[in-house]
Amino acid sequence: MKIIDERYIPLVDVRDILGKKEKDYLEEEKEMLYEQRRALDHARRATKLESKDVKEMKKKLVGLELGLSQEQLIKICDILPETVDDIRAVFAKERFKYSEEEIRKIIDILDQYR
Repeated sequence: MKIIDERYIPLVDVRDILGKKEKDYLEEEKEMLYEQRRALDHARRATKLESKDVKEMKKKLVGLELGLSQEQLIKICDILPETVDDIRAVFAKERFKYSEEEIRKIIDILDQYR
């Protein structure tokens, strides 16, 4: 196996990619690897939104111009934290420099997609 690209992607994209792979394998009468099946099962249970909604949400979050990294954007979109404390907990290990007002702007955007 050769790694072509490495980047963070939302869980909804993982679900879509592995779902397509599952269909391809069924057509070829192959079985998915154990890890692929587990990842697909997790992605199906954990995702609440569609891919287009996550893309829109990411654009709106970037539009806030808070300097959120790609990794932070993906985490926020995957977890959909509901409170200021939830967002702070998500980034507890990172240096997090946002005020409560800025975090509330993030929550307002997330609320549009719940």
